[in-house]
Amino acid sequence: MGKKLGLVLGSGAARGWAHVGVLRGLEEIGVKPDIIAGCSVGALVGGAYLLGALEDFEAWARELQPLSALQSFSLSVSSGGVVNAGPAFKAFAEFDKNIEDLPTRFGAVAADLGTGEEIWITQGSVIEAARASCAIPVIFHAVRREGRWLIDGALANPAPVSLARALGADVVISVDLNAVPRVLDRFKPRAPVASEAPAQPPETTAAGASTLARAVSKLIDDTRRLIDQQVETAKARARSRPQLFETAYAAADIFQMHLARAHSRVTPPDISLEPDMRDALPTAFDRADEFIAKGRAALLERADDLFALLA
Repeated sequence: MGKKLGLVLGSGAARGWAHVGVLRGLEEIGVKPDIIAGCSVGALVGGAYLLGALEDFEAWARELQPLSALQSFSLSVSSGGVVNAGPAFKAFAEFDKNIEDLPTRFGAVAADLGTGEEIWITQGSVIEAARASCAIPVIFHAVRREGRWLIDGALANPAPVSLARALGADVVISVDLNAVPRVLDRFKPRAPVASEAPAQPPETTAAGASTLARAVSKLIDDTRRLIDQQVETAKARARSRPQLFETAYAAADIFQMHLARAHSRVTPPDISLEPDMRDALPTAFDRADEFIAKGRAALLERADDLFALLA
């Protein structure tokens, strides 16, 4: 028997388009995962792939725009959230299967709202497993399953390598979409800017006296202008304050980055794909082609390493 390849698809909302690119990259090099472990959007993309519904899911998701994405869902304040994702998932009910009937082993991660425990979903409806794993707290309704209220798996294990290992993977590729977090760069402490060496004035001669005067005058003007710009930039940064939604985005990224790092120290992947997705907002569904290309490129860059590990 050959080595079993496990593919871990991590959390990341609209960044999950990169997972589509990774799957396409694997198909391009003729490699098929034996196991898929997903968290949040990773569970959704992985589940759609295994159900043969990835193209339909992609067509649906491409219609979502940053400010209108919630139109595909149902607004209802209930079960710990304001959005019922059920209607969107029901659109793919015709593809649904039980996880145990899939030809490829599959698992999704969720978090238990009652205990805080990490929950591995490895049986039952693929769509319901993905829905539970994607239940972003406060935004989406929590999902009732086997007596538990489940919410987004990103709170417990954003890139579940441990689940892939438990499902039997010998070699694991982990796709971590939060490894390069969206932080507020404008508040990053700036190192002092080294001043450039002053330009050497031209040699002073009777004929060049006027040239020297113009050069000195220009140097003084340029220096004054540079100082004024630096002062205004410093004032603007001092007056600036973090805004509500950008702080929420950054906090979620920072949290998931550190949580994924902690898990990877305990159960490391063999290959970690970490595309730079820091400029992607959670609702950037309209940037599908860009994110798919990033995922494909990240996979193809490590193709030789993957073949070596599987040999």
